[in-house]
Amino acid sequence: MTEKTAAELDARSQLIGVAILLLGGVLIGLAPIGLRFAVADGLTAQTTAFWRFLLTLPVLLLVFAVRQRVPHKPNKWAILAGVFFALDIGFWHLALTITSVANATFIVNVGNIGVGFLAWIFLKDRPTIFWGLAILLALVGAYLLSSGASKAGGTGGFHGDVLALVAAVFVSFYMLFASLARRSLGALDVLFWATLAEMVVAAIMSLAFGDPLLPPDLGALSVPLFLAVFVQIGGQGCIIYGVGRAPAAIAGVMLLVQPVTAGMISWFLFGETLSPIQLSGAGLILIGIVVAQLRQRRSPAT
Repeated sequence: MTEKTAAELDARSQLIGVAILLLGGVLIGLAPIGLRFAVADGLTAQTTAFWRFLLTLPVLLLVFAVRQRVPHKPNKWAILAGVFFALDIGFWHLALTITSVANATFIVNVGNIGVGFLAWIFLKDRPTIFWGLAILLALVGAYLLSSGASKAGGTGGFHGDVLALVAAVFVSFYMLFASLARRSLGALDVLFWATLAEMVVAAIMSLAFGDPLLPPDLGALSVPLFLAVFVQIGGQGCIIYGVGRAPAAIAGVMLLVQPVTAGMISWFLFGETLSPIQLSGAGLILIGIVVAQLRQRRSPAT
């Protein structure tokens, strides 16, 4: 295999990873929509997270059974990825109750950007100038998109903003550890062990916050089941698979499509019309996602 052919194959593999990450970001964007329906059914945010993780496990075990194998032995990175993801979900949900939706959404999305700096520090994966430009565009876009949102559900308090910032740090480490876990484990194995860790952490957080683990009735589990299949298996599965093919810094930019997805679906389902400022913010995020790929698309020619 020639050097040029190897470079083209590597670029193609990375492009596939980026596309799958983008799909994962879109599916993860369904999470806040599902949460609204779950709360309407009588579940708390922490209880919803617990059942989302719990209902995912039997589905994953069924997939392993079809493939006629058991999950490979976990590495510490897969467990850590699950722990930090569950902490991110728990703290972000808590932040939503005591700060504005706008603040919580914007601050936690900064965590997706922070993964690039963590990859630079820990993985020696130095970001490019295109990544820097993409981050600038996406950050401004995320601010505009969230600043036009309703402040329902919170008061914009300082403590809530701090909790959202903590959640942002957790999501950065989740992406970093997921990338490390994929170096020695397949995506399905990482997803299984991470989800198991997430279920345990979610159960502990539910008990700590006084939220019931049991739903008011079995019908209330329909939304967590939807989240388990489409958000947990589909969304997080795509993310874990994608970080095994694309740089962690690029993965962080791809996931900024989440608030765009949530905003568009809320517009369609709940009539929450996006203002011109919010639409321009969504546009900047999408432009940032495209700009982040400029270096990668030119790699084979180099």
